[in-house]
Amino acid sequence: MDGRRRDELSAKPGASSTVRRLLGWKAIGQFLGCTERTARRWETDRALPVHRVPGGSRSSVWASADELTRWLNSLPDAVQADIRSEAQADAQLQSPEGAVAADGAVNPALDSPSDSLAKPSTPAAPANTVAARSRVRLLALSICVLLILVGAFLWFRSSASRRSADVGAAAASAYDDDPRAREEYRNARFELATRSSASLAAAKISFEDLTRRYPDRAAGWTGLADTNLLAREFGSTSDAEAYTAAAHAARTAIGLDPKSADAWLDIGFVSYWFDGDTEAALKAFQTGLQLNPDLARGWLWYGNALAATRRFDEGLQALAHARTLDPESRAIIADESWALFLAGRRDLGLATMERFVRIDPQFLSWHVYLQRCYLVLGRDADFLREALATAALRGNADAAARLALAAEKYRSGGRAAMLDQLTADAIEAWEAGHGSAVVIAEYRAQAKDRDGMIQWLRVAAVQHDTYLVGMLAAPEFTDYWDDPDVTQLATLKN
Repeated sequence: MDGRRRDELSAKPGASSTVRRLLGWKAIGQFLGCTERTARRWETDRALPVHRVPGGSRSSVWASADELTRWLNSLPDAVQADIRSEAQADAQLQSPEGAVAADGAVNPALDSPSDSLAKPSTPAAPANTVAARSRVRLLALSICVLLILVGAFLWFRSSASRRSADVGAAAASAYDDDPRAREEYRNARFELATRSSASLAAAKISFEDLTRRYPDRAAGWTGLADTNLLAREFGSTSDAEAYTAAAHAARTAIGLDPKSADAWLDIGFVSYWFDGDTEAALKAFQTGLQLNPDLARGWLWYGNALAATRRFDEGLQALAHARTLDPESRAIIADESWALFLAGRRDLGLATMERFVRIDPQFLSWHVYLQRCYLVLGRDADFLREALATAALRGNADAAARLALAAEKYRSGGRAAMLDQLTADAIEAWEAGHGSAVVIAEYRAQAKDRDGMIQWLRVAAVQHDTYLVGMLAAPEFTDYWDDPDVTQLATLKN
């Protein structure tokens, strides 16, 4: 999954709006009523939404006051109370009267006097008193050794049962105390894994029900975040709606359980493909994988992000590891094949996709990736076939009608006429508010129309189009990867 849908009629670019920006950690901390250090920690521990200035240093950050307010309000009441307590503790620590310095070190002025100062001497104890004390110490030492031996024996004797309990806990769900909720959760996870429009709609209903009944359990919130992310690719949910809902659910989960690996992965996905914040996204992916290194989905998303930044070797290694963890996953095979195509190993990537689309023609990703491959390779008839298959699987009759018109133009005027028609359709969709300027630029790039491509990329940069992220690895722009104007525009997402 490369985080984008190729149906240009159903993707919505990020809207341009006026926001109150807080520049730097100091301003962010002041807004939240905490220190810079605590604000930085909240980014790591609680998914505080901050953005980084492209090309700036690690500390060159900004935040939207509205986003910070929504982040705080989305957290459960108990977590909000904890955050307020941390902020109040910060104020005390920063106070000159505080007993602890701001960096956490004990205030030297309040330390005890040095032990080197002269102290009154005490009389020496009598010899018989010393001997009595020695016997007591020996007896105490013997008792300690005996207790250690008994404890070690009991520990080894119970180790097998503890390991069994650990295995059982790993297989348990968050709803084992409620059989009905447990069944609903398991069914929703299965529906999520099938990745069809109907199954995702059913999963969303179930996860929303679980979050209403058990708002204090992270599992339902992470399931809801996952569902929203997949609904924009395999369903008909717009990017803005899906990403916003997923971010809210994931941050709520982290507020309830800062060690939720699933939630950190969801934050990474939103940060990369919607916010365009590569550094924050990779950090969130790494956090999630540190918390649970056996999550195939985490390695999949991490590998996709690396490949989209043209770190192809690292991305392919991560995707290969994901496939090792879950060798039966169609999504991993599809995304690995696509990454191979991006990395220049086009024959291998294409052959894998073509093999599996014959075996499993109902899986959307094969068609999504194949249509992009065929367009880049100039196999226009194959491109139109796969694009129509994509529209049919998504149930998008409007897109199918537009593609039928593009096919007529291809038959009458060849590739140039087809690309002009696709461009016109994409512009119409963009003007209606549910298209992408980057998709228009891709068609102009394929038509060898550099001026038209640059024009629409500039529009995309002004609108903070979500599709700008990863475009430097997009094969549609291969001929322009080293073009300085393209490179500059691709870094203006934030």
